Amino acid sequence: MIADRHIPVGGEIFVTYGEHWFLTREDTLAHVPFESSYKRVDMFLKKIQRLFAKYETDTNSDFMKDFWEVISSVPYESKFSNALPLSFEDMKSALSIGSAETRLPYSVRSLEWLNENGRCMDNIRPGNSTITQAGRGAFASRFIPKGGLVAPGPLLHLQNRTSIYMYEMNPENGQRDTSQFIGMQLIVNYCFGHSESSLLLCPYTSPSAYINHNSQSPNAKIVWAKDDTHNHNPDWLDEDVEFLKKKNYIGLSIDFIALRDIQPGEEVFIDYGPEWEVAWKKHVDEWNPPQGSENYMPAAEVAKDSSAPLRTVHEQKHMPYPENIIFYCHYGYMPSLKGGEWEWDDAFIHESWYPCKITRRKIISNEIGQEGYLYDAMMLTQDEMDLETGMFVRFMIPPGEKHVLKNIPRGAIEVKDKFYSKDEYVLENSFRHEMMFPDDIFPDAWKNLKNQ
Repeated sequence: MIADRHIPVGGEIFVTYGEHWFLTREDTLAHVPFESSYKRVDMFLKKIQRLFAKYETDTNSDFMKDFWEVISSVPYESKFSNALPLSFEDMKSALSIGSAETRLPYSVRSLEWLNENGRCMDNIRPGNSTITQAGRGAFASRFIPKGGLVAPGPLLHLQNRTSIYMYEMNPENGQRDTSQFIGMQLIVNYCFGHSESSLLLCPYTSPSAYINHNSQSPNAKIVWAKDDTHNHNPDWLDEDVEFLKKKNYIGLSIDFIALRDIQPGEEVFIDYGPEWEVAWKKHVDEWNPPQGSENYMPAAEVAKDSSAPLRTVHEQKHMPYPENIIFYCHYGYMPSLKGGEWEWDDAFIHESWYPCKITRRKIISNEIGQEGYLYDAMMLTQDEMDLETGMFVRFMIPPGEKHVLKNIPRGAIEVKDKFYSKDEYVLENSFRHEMMFPDDIFPDAWKNLKNQ
């Protein structure tokens, strides 16, 4: 994730979820303004500006201010009304910079406010774990004293762990066949559970997901967040699982706390619990590589040397990439766009990723004689995409229609793994087990499997 504009110190960070995200949540987010809402407000302000110029005189110098107070006091709530400038001064600024821009100062907090109310998200950073074959781990980015916050952990609560079970699909009706259990989704590995409860509690702050297990010498542990923590309702700890089922929003949070002083650069560990450790040792003892795994190569391995040539579809007939590898190009296909050939332009970098295949490669040299490559690529059509390849493609190109980009620089081609094809997703012989929530802080009211 990168900034697309200057973000001041204390500035809140925003990304666009897309209007569809809000449209599917209109029961709670119906009046969140869209980009089009601010544009409508800007057009409205231009119209009333002419009204101000016509009626505001020396004898009626407050007309503009009085008129604006009437508009802003209308109690009716809508996307349009919520996009209006928040004050008379903001309204005057909006006439020159736009209504959306007037909201930015309200998203900046002072350092004093942050020191009093904020919680550090960057006390830990990801890196290669010191544990052999553990992949990534979490490392202290600064000194963390004993009892200090390692990372906050707002929790997504799943009332019934069976909601992440996966089953074979019945080919006749396209529905799940619950008699053919496949396994659990990968998310279970990043959740906390309890042997006497159906509940799963899943932290969703990215740094904490890298914290690995160490039962011998953990330097951190989890505790319930302080009562005044944002998005933490301590009274929920006294309610039962059925109560939590009715709460479809974040209302619980844990903290990862240092058990001792943790030095900068030191890897952070917690104890996942004896039940998890027994399951892991059993998995290691019984694990066998799945069939065909000798041909597996992650996309990161293909992409790590950006100077190496990417193979064309002709070359792949004799030296194919593993089946999990897919190329993506910047190409904003819409149904109104018909087939053709286009020369690469830097403006394409703002288009969405679209699955493509390399049809041609040519060698180029820069000013100092270094060689590189430019590529021609054809976008995949609907009949060339399997479910995983086309999973997030909004509009698919019809079969037989050719859309070609020519002379694409290597940096504008992404090498990716097909969705759910990476080794951690492969269900056969994959480890799936939740981390265990400490019994001494797990509420008795949630132990709905206690007598089963």
